[in-house]
Amino acid sequence: MGSATWPLFFVCLILSAACFGQWFVQQRRRPAVISLVFLAAAGGIFLTDRLIITETKRVQAGIYGLAKAFQEGNVDQCMTFFSPQDQADRELVGRAAGMVQIEGPIRISDLSIDMSSTESRAVATFRASATAKFQGRSDRGHTRWELSWQREGNDWKVVRVRRLKFIGEGEASPLSVME
Repeated sequence: MGSATWPLFFVCLILSAACFGQWFVQQRRRPAVISLVFLAAAGGIFLTDRLIITETKRVQAGIYGLAKAFQEGNVDQCMTFFSPQDQADRELVGRAAGMVQIEGPIRISDLSIDMSSTESRAVATFRASATAKFQGRSDRGHTRWELSWQREGNDWKVVRVRRLKFIGEGEASPLSVME
């Protein structure tokens, strides 16, 4: 659910529960009806949020899709998320996907997406962790990334990749050992 819809959803649930409690104590019809109305409103908010696909949600889906393709070692699928103009990052991801084998799922956390006012560019910052096997050694790694996305036609494509230090500020080498 979008960050703006959670509070409204919970307010409706709390008001519904309060009205239900009032009905339980008083056994009057009106609080029960009001409780059902608030419950229906919460359901409507939830469904509306799920049905409306925003540009932010499309970028978020791209991040999870890229992580899944990388996890599976599918270099060709990884390349579909990158702009043809971003050759350097395409090659970097291709090399990394060929060198590292991900064991289990990649966990994405602390995801934040800043969308431009025209909704044509977005910057996503997130943490990714996974167990990775490299040169016969398996270890749990934690990384932090910043991906710049650009709208190209109807699709969102990565135009810049920056690996950030896991803790603190600054950039880390993209192919350095995971923190």
